[in-house]
Amino acid sequence: MEAFAKYQRFFVLGMARSGVAVTLLLVGAGKRVAAFDDDRAVLDKFAASEAARAHPGVEVVAATRAAEVAAASDCVVVSPGVALEHPVLAEAKRAGVPIVGEIEAAYAFTRARIVGVTGTNGKSTTVGVIGDILKSGGVDVIVAGNVGTALADVLRERDPDTLVLELSSFQLDTIDRFRVDVAVLLNVTPDHLDRYHHSFDEYAASKARILNRADAETYYVYNAEDRAASDLAQTHRGPAVPFSSRRALEAGVFYDGESIVRVWKGKRDMVIRRDEFTPVGVHNLENALASVAAVIPFDIPLDAMRSALRAYRPLPHRMELVRVVDGVAYINDSKATNVDATAKSLASIEGPVVVILGGRDKEGDFAALLPYLKTTRRAVLIGEARGVIARALAGRIDTAEAADMADAVRTARASARPGDTVLLAPACASFDMFRNYQERGEVFRANVNAL
Repeated sequence: MEAFAKYQRFFVLGMARSGVAVTLLLVGAGKRVAAFDDDRAVLDKFAASEAARAHPGVEVVAATRAAEVAAASDCVVVSPGVALEHPVLAEAKRAGVPIVGEIEAAYAFTRARIVGVTGTNGKSTTVGVIGDILKSGGVDVIVAGNVGTALADVLRERDPDTLVLELSSFQLDTIDRFRVDVAVLLNVTPDHLDRYHHSFDEYAASKARILNRADAETYYVYNAEDRAASDLAQTHRGPAVPFSSRRALEAGVFYDGESIVRVWKGKRDMVIRRDEFTPVGVHNLENALASVAAVIPFDIPLDAMRSALRAYRPLPHRMELVRVVDGVAYINDSKATNVDATAKSLASIEGPVVVILGGRDKEGDFAALLPYLKTTRRAVLIGEARGVIARALAGRIDTAEAADMADAVRTARASARPGDTVLLAPACASFDMFRNYQERGEVFRANVNAL
């Protein structure tokens, strides 16, 4: 924080949501900011915005000057979507300029208690549930981060008592002084290996940064059934709170086959029956377990916790029932952007399934889906990865290729029978065909509603 007080000249690389947010936060604090994006249209849009025109402390930099200006700045703030090997960052490193992300920069402007949540899958749901429980318990809390609202945008308005932050590995890669009071690690399974030099260990190390600067006061909430998360608990100096959907624990939060149970400091509480928390699937059960564990330091009354869990409704594109047509349920799980998420989605469906898979390959092991495809009538394949998936499933699962989402929905409908489920759980990124997973889910939803 002391460093940010002395820095006056910032260079922000990447002018999407978080880049714009941190730029406005910095100039609002009297700093000078040079802004750049490789996409000229994105940069021009920001330059023409009312916010940019209202802040004379912002300079929009041309591509020909970007590296020079970055190297002459006091600090570079990089957006999470920008590769850390970017030439502008390389020039800044050579000049000895510190490089941080939006989360690190915004951290200098808050004194809030922070709950940080990371993991390959389940982050958005978990931060939402934690936020709802804390609100129900009367805590002044705001949910932000990778979930949608940039931390810098929150802090431009006010500094709440508590922040619940969804933190991606990309965001954790660029922290330094940033630390959380409650660290939650949901799971670590292969994802984004294209960014991490094809190394799972490197990706896992990025997730482990949720415990950056942790001390004896830091609570660590972790999945007891996840090896990488459990290994971290062995070296953590502070309170460690495990959760498990598979077995009872001597201390922590677990599922006993009927209810979510909390055991802490020798006291056992039945928190809520599983059927009172409506989101389906083992992954959502694990998200609820993690949420209950994460609020242990806040001493939330059980009645308030139960009320929040009963009232929670799933976020869009996460095991969202779109419609039942001719006895077939159509479920939108477009947020399943990796193999592990799709496996958990498939495991939560009872009865025969027609699954829509494909998109941009993130170096997933699609053969790992085979144990979860035993009740699958057909896999309908879309996008760039359809050939790779077809080869992984060859001879084991009936497959069909589709030209686009409309074709995929038509093919799935023709393949399904009454009582079946058509599940969009792509196991891939969306960027080959759509702007993001949200647009992919919306197109699926529109095509289902048009049946």
